[in-house]
Amino acid sequence: MRFILGMVVIATVTYIQGIEFEPNQAVTASAAEVQPSQTQDEELLRRLEKLEPPIARDIQSPFVQRPFPSKVKSTVEVMQRGYQLPFRVPLNDPQWQRPLYNEQWHSTYSGGRWAYMPLRLFYAQHRLFTTSLVGLSNLYDFFQNLGFKDIDVEQNGATQEKRINEVVVVVMQARIERVVTQGNQVVIVARPQRTGVQAITINKTNMKLDNQNEAILFQLVTPDGDEIDYSIY
Repeated sequence: MRFILGMVVIATVTYIQGIEFEPNQAVTASAAEVQPSQTQDEELLRRLEKLEPPIARDIQSPFVQRPFPSKVKSTVEVMQRGYQLPFRVPLNDPQWQRPLYNEQWHSTYSGGRWAYMPLRLFYAQHRLFTTSLVGLSNLYDFFQNLGFKDIDVEQNGATQEKRINEVVVVVMQARIERVVTQGNQVVIVARPQRTGVQAITINKTNMKLDNQNEAILFQLVTPDGDEIDYSIY
């Protein structure tokens, strides 16, 4: 009788232990499945590098900017004594609404090319932007950073000399009325709007620069001459 009871106890314990062991195996297997692989870790680190600087630090600008021109007049003086510049308008959309975020700014889009947070904040601070018409890669990055994908600002049949001297200017949430220049300053007179975007091109050959080697200061101002924004070209 004792022998039979002993066998029953051994069999019961073995059965219970078997039941307890199997769930542990399942939990271990599930945990292994959710653990990120080394490849996933590397991908997340790569995306993080595209989003922020490697160390915590203060940043005034995500890239080096040229210094202001040595001679800078008041905007009112430029408006009164300067002369008007001719310009083309390849883009004029008064109903355009500025997006808070665009898909191409995500860290997984095009390898995170436009995802860098200091760059995103820099562009968000401004409503006036300038760049050269030369260089397809330059124009591509410029418009992607502004949230546009398919914009053609080139003039058909333009000579290489004209393209080299062409400056692309993008103005957001303002309606341009006139463009005035004096020396190394360009004052864009516009009325602030809640919506709208305009892209214009200006040719430097139409300007009388004080110094060809210095930067050009572009200023977006109200009709009264109050500065809204500026860009150094």
